[in-house]
Amino acid sequence: MTELDMDVQHIVSEIAAADPVTRHMHLDKVHDVVSRYALTGKGIPRQLRQLQEDLTNEAIEARFDNMPV
Repeated sequence: MTELDMDVQHIVSEIAAADPVTRHMHLDKVHDVVSRYALTGKGIPRQLRQLQEDLTNEAIEARFDNMPV
């Protein structure tokens, strides 16, 4: 298991333990790991891609939740 794989496991565990309302705040960490995968030429794990998509959607929703009506 590479250091990058261990970082992914750590981030996934950290996000799983986070408050569902604020877990999208970890999106920068996920982007960082995805970028590191891209630099190494490795395929991005499906779990990581799905997590990135989910957190992106949550961040968008959180932005609109705070808009005045």
